[in-house]
Amino acid sequence: MPFVKTLLFVAAIIVYVSLSHVALMVQDAQSIWRQIAVFMLVVPIIGIAAWGTAAALKQVISNAMVRLVAGLTVGVVLTCITIALWSTLLVRLDWIYLIQHIACNTMLCWFFAQTLLVGRTPIITTLARTIHPDMPDDVVRYTRTVTAAWAIFFAMQLLVSLLIFYVASIETWSVFANILNWPLVILMFVGEYFCRKRVNPDFKHATIKESVSAYFNSKNKV
Repeated sequence: MPFVKTLLFVAAIIVYVSLSHVALMVQDAQSIWRQIAVFMLVVPIIGIAAWGTAAALKQVISNAMVRLVAGLTVGVVLTCITIALWSTLLVRLDWIYLIQHIACNTMLCWFFAQTLLVGRTPIITTLARTIHPDMPDDVVRYTRTVTAAWAIFFAMQLLVSLLIFYVASIETWSVFANILNWPLVILMFVGEYFCRKRVNPDFKHATIKESVSAYFNSKNKV
């Protein structure tokens, strides 16, 4: 089952990336490909906004039905706004994808960077301790460095994305933002794994699979 889930996850990413790239290549704003692309973008956003509203109100409202209604209301309002702006969204699809790419990388950069602030524990250190509770000081320092490296990685993704968007064609930008995005993240994982083996050769390191599992197993602590 884990293999099937992984396979389905990879297939979903490939389909999403392929449809996004095709939609950006189509010049006709009313094309079915652009319609599908906008739908793929706004539906998750509306769903997350509705769920986020209900979850945020949990701290101040104990009644589950009230929270549900509030979440649904946000979803309905955003749906109405989307319908009203549908034609504009189709025409400005390139800007929508740019905003999405910039927003995602900004949040990921901040996710890592804010754990480097004074008094905080670097996120990679937190994850590593779920596998190795007692780590030597040099390994702890390394995990802090890796946290900074991931923050820089996403910051560079953001800057390169903006640069390509403004100086190159939308086709070139789409190749970088849609097609190369996941391979670059995977390459970062692999590169960091071999780097840690080289920097701390005598320490029993977690595999890439164990590292990913550590995040999901400790997400409530992060």
